[in-house]
Amino acid sequence: MEYTKEQKREYFAKLRASWKANKDAAENDSDGRIKYEAIRKETPGFSISYYGFYWTLRQMIAQNLEGTPYIDAKTFNGWKSAGFRVKKGENSKIEGVTWMAAKSKKEEEDDDHTNLYPKKYALFHKSQVEAIN
Repeated sequence: MEYTKEQKREYFAKLRASWKANKDAAENDSDGRIKYEAIRKETPGFSISYYGFYWTLRQMIAQNLEGTPYIDAKTFNGWKSAGFRVKKGENSKIEGVTWMAAKSKKEEEDDDHTNLYPKKYALFHKSQVEAIN
């Protein structure tokens, strides 16, 4: 499906507003910060930002899904590399957000100007996967 520039602009504006609301909530949630810091300490290589972690944590809590973001909720390929597969017919219940860099197309600028755009991706909860035999 093709989207107009206005539809894209509106989509990104809504996603940025959601991200800002999440960031504001995360700043005021000391329990979330404590959980995040504990996971970072216990899990070598855990590289998710606190705000990305909190975005996913809020969704898991709202859906009564147990566990920890990015440990009990992973991408399709994340589960595959961990030796699991998504059960047939399952759809993602959770989404993550990452920020992608895009260079400006303005040629008159001498230096490269980079804009950041939010991008959603699908996460599957541990209840949606099974071990590969």
